[in-house]
Amino acid sequence: MKKALRKFRYRGLAVLVSAAAVVLLAPLPASAAQSVSFLRLAHLSPDTPQVDVTVTKFDQPNKSQVVKGVGYGAVSEYQRIEPGSYTVAMRPAGADPKSEPVISTTLEAAKGRAYTVAGLGRFADLALRVLNDEIGLPPAGQSRMRVVNAAPRAGDLSIQREGTAVIERAAFGNASSYVYVPAGQTTLTVAPVEAAATNLPINLEAGSVYTVLVLERDGALSAAVRQDARGATVVPNGAVETGLGGTADDDTGLRLLLLAAAGLAGAGAVLLVVRRRRIA
Repeated sequence: MKKALRKFRYRGLAVLVSAAAVVLLAPLPASAAQSVSFLRLAHLSPDTPQVDVTVTKFDQPNKSQVVKGVGYGAVSEYQRIEPGSYTVAMRPAGADPKSEPVISTTLEAAKGRAYTVAGLGRFADLALRVLNDEIGLPPAGQSRMRVVNAAPRAGDLSIQREGTAVIERAAFGNASSYVYVPAGQTTLTVAPVEAAATNLPINLEAGSVYTVLVLERDGALSAAVRQDARGATVVPNGAVETGLGGTADDDTGLRLLLLAAAGLAGAGAVLLVVRRRRIA
C-alpha cells in the first residue's frame, strides 16, 4: 500500500476542509461548551498524497464519518462531537473504507476539551497524532500561542515577537508547547534555519489562542496565523491559507466547501497570508 501511495503527487493549496458529515460548529454558551468536545482534522505530511479520513466512535461502529480527498496543508474547522472514545484512520483517497488504513490512532475526547488530529512527518515515518488544543483563558492581557512545523527542509523554527524569541527549536513534524504572549498589535517573525525570516504583523487579542502553521511546497516556505479560540470558546472558522498562488484550480472542490462553511459560520477568524519564500 505504501508503494502505491508513493506513486501519487499532490500539489494542493492549503485550504479548509469541511467535515461535512459532522454538524457545523455554532457558537455555544460557556455552560453548553463544557458538555461537548471539539475536533478538527489536519493533513500536514508534505510527501503523503491525498487521503480519506474516517472518524468512528467506539460505541457506534456503524456510523463512521468520512472526510474525502484531504491533501497536504488542509486543516478542518472545529466540529462539536460527543465526548468518548474514537478511532481516527487515514486511507488512500478513494480506498474502500473497510480496507486496512495506512495509519490510525485513538482519540479519548473529554468534555470541554478541543483536539486536532493531524498526520505529521514524512510518509516514511508518518504519524497520526492527537494534539491537545488549549482553549482555556490565558491570564489577563495575554494571549496563548504555539507553532506547528510542517516544513521539512526549514529545520527547527523559532517564533519571535518584536525580536525576542517566544518559541524556540520547533522541530519538523511537531507542535510546540503553548506560550503566553502579551496581547496587542505586534509583529511575529517566523525564523527557520534554512530560509529567510518572514514577518507577520498581527493584533493578538487578549484572551485568545493562536496556532502558527508553517508549510513547504516545491522548496517554497509559507506561514499563517490561525485564531483557534477567543474567550475560552473555539473559533469555528479560523481559516488557514498560505499565499502560494498558481494552484487554486487544483482545489476547486475544497474551495466550494470552504465557502459554504464560511457562509454558515460567519466572521471571527484572524487570517494572515504571507508571501512565499524560497528555501536555500
